[in-house]
Amino acid sequence: MKNVLNTFENLNLVRILKVFFLIIVLVALQTAVFGQDSTPGLEYSLINDGNEYTVKSGSATSGAIMIPATHNNRPVREISPGAFKNTTITSVTIGNNVTKIHNDAFNECTQLRRVTLSNSLISIGERAFENSGITSLTIPDSVEIIGLRAFFGCKNLTTVTIGRRLTNILLSTFENCTDLTTVTIGSSVNTIGPRAFFDCKNLTNVTIGNLVASIGQNAFSNNLSLARITLPSNVTSIQGAAFSGCRNLVNVTIQGTITSGNFSRTAFPGDLRDKYFIKDERSGGRGTYTRSDGSSNTWLKR
Repeated sequence: MKNVLNTFENLNLVRILKVFFLIIVLVALQTAVFGQDSTPGLEYSLINDGNEYTVKSGSATSGAIMIPATHNNRPVREISPGAFKNTTITSVTIGNNVTKIHNDAFNECTQLRRVTLSNSLISIGERAFENSGITSLTIPDSVEIIGLRAFFGCKNLTTVTIGRRLTNILLSTFENCTDLTTVTIGSSVNTIGPRAFFDCKNLTNVTIGNLVASIGQNAFSNNLSLARITLPSNVTSIQGAAFSGCRNLVNVTIQGTITSGNFSRTAFPGDLRDKYFIKDERSGGRGTYTRSDGSSNTWLKR
């Protein structure tokens, strides 16, 4: 009798193990097909001859949002124009097949705090996150395009790291990000556009990539907390009012040669341009310039 019971128990154990194994297989298959769990209520539309999907909020208009890598065995490639605009979502994780975020996708999402971008992302549209509540931002190395005003008015944003493929920071990309303190600009960026970081009043730490050649009009204007800046050797153009209103800027290091025609008289407070050209224009005045405090606009070369 005891042997019979043991055999019965062993058979039950085998059945349990089989069921457990089947559950593991099903979960693995779901992960393989869908890439990650998706948020219920998202609305998908076929694009690109029915081979891929774009996604928008549908009924998923609040809380944490998970955008999957795939849907119905097809890749999710895009986030639609205005997809989550004016919703109360709090976080978004974007699947690794997404390559494009369209214009206004997360515009006015004031409760949005955390964004995890796809490592396959190539393009972020105009005003995509304008006036959203995000607190930190890492632009993946895959991103090549960021549209105008993409992060305008993100007043809770404190840190930005820009990846290694973006070449241009366009008009007003980070304008009026008033809590922004630290910016690291990637090594492929060659243009910082007009008003790119205008009115970022708490910006204190800026690292400019070595390939930056042009700093646009009002690019860093009214950055009241900025005390020092280093302009790499490739910078050959500093346009009007680029650093105007930076009243606490007391230390500027210029590592390259800038011609007089490309060095605006209003680029910095005071006479920095004239001090730079005190020597032969062909050699420039490369070096570090200081002023004693923000109340004086007279620069001295170390």
